[in-house]
Amino acid sequence: MKVAFYTLGCKTNQFETQAMERLFEQRGHEIVDFEEIADVYIVNTCTVTALSDKKSRNAARRCKKRNPAATLIVCGCYSQSAPQEARELCGADIVVGTDGKGTIVDLAEGTLSAPPSFEPAQREERQFELLPAGGLRGRTRALLKVQDGCQNFCSYCIIPYARGRCRSIPLDQAAAQAAELESQGYCEIVVTGIEVSSYGLDLPGRPSPAALLAAVCRAAPQTRIRVGSLEPRTITPEFLETVASLPNLCPHFHLSLQSGCDATLKRMNRKYTTDRYAQSVEWLRQAFPGCAVTTDLIVGFPGETEQDFQQSLDFVRRQALAQIHVFPYSRRKGTPAYSMPDQISQEEKKERARLAGMAAASLRRSFLESKLGQTLSVLFERPKHGFFTGFSPEYCDVQVPAEKGVDLRNQVRQVSIIGCGMGYLTGRLNETNEPISSDI
Repeated sequence: MKVAFYTLGCKTNQFETQAMERLFEQRGHEIVDFEEIADVYIVNTCTVTALSDKKSRNAARRCKKRNPAATLIVCGCYSQSAPQEARELCGADIVVGTDGKGTIVDLAEGTLSAPPSFEPAQREERQFELLPAGGLRGRTRALLKVQDGCQNFCSYCIIPYARGRCRSIPLDQAAAQAAELESQGYCEIVVTGIEVSSYGLDLPGRPSPAALLAAVCRAAPQTRIRVGSLEPRTITPEFLETVASLPNLCPHFHLSLQSGCDATLKRMNRKYTTDRYAQSVEWLRQAFPGCAVTTDLIVGFPGETEQDFQQSLDFVRRQALAQIHVFPYSRRKGTPAYSMPDQISQEEKKERARLAGMAAASLRRSFLESKLGQTLSVLFERPKHGFFTGFSPEYCDVQVPAEKGVDLRNQVRQVSIIGCGMGYLTGRLNETNEPISSDI
């Protein structure tokens, strides 16, 4: 069979899609581009916002238009939260939730009669689903899913209801998958999950996120290890004492914020204050000088006054964050915030997102400019418009002129940074350096 995938949402979804691709390949099926005619289309959905739901439905409908005879499988968070809607509005032949992706080939082949249950009781009893790490050939970066589920229950978020409670991969299995990915030639591994800061809460002995990162880094010592989003509570002197000694851990930390106003954080049911967040940022910079601290910011949350919004912007400016992903608040039925008073109009949310985006762009440029004159280690990925592009350990997008006959893909090279564009750095290869694919 020819099988095509479409993936929305987070890196956990991306990992699960790559795992499903490998499972189909192992059974002799061909993976084709989503825009091609396929026998099976699989849409891995997201439900974090109303727009995510809409995009999920639209992607599914495009499959049916492209090949009405194809089997359409819809899986992921949207289908877990609204399975009947996914079947009726998307026209799905098979609906799978956030578990059961290991059975997806059997479902497509017709050898399994029904997908896993969507019942709430079953969701509470779920175990961590171990899937094969790594994607299709030719990719420079691999994803390693170490955790699933969330029990923070932030007042705006539907994901705990879709993904269930925290489940973690055992340390030895995470290390084994990292070692296997290194043996396959990947130069970077991204450690990901729905809530990585909750890693180990369900395991015997409750191994910490720091213990996880140490195990993964040591299992793949020649490979860059990049960690996904963390909560401020994770950043402690004990955490940093462990991870600061790991030479292949990327100095890039996505530290969840959501708002720089304490009153808004309280209504969001976030488990920290702005003072605690600022302390985490300070500790990170002491342990990793020059590191990138990035974040997400929600604007227009119910009850957020203009003063609250300005306070939030002032806070992120003071933290000098390297990059900010700005999201206007999206109402999700089934969450406490959906029924909160003082909902903000769409027009006001759009305007606040615009202003926050301007602040984010200014902060990004300042961070990139701080790298001018430095030499960065860059993992190159692809040619683009006469340049080769790649990323530094701090996740700076770096471009160098492409030379005829020189293929830099999947190589790590030292680059002297000489310029700064809109969201990227420019540089030149250090001529004295040979390719150093094992260097971080």
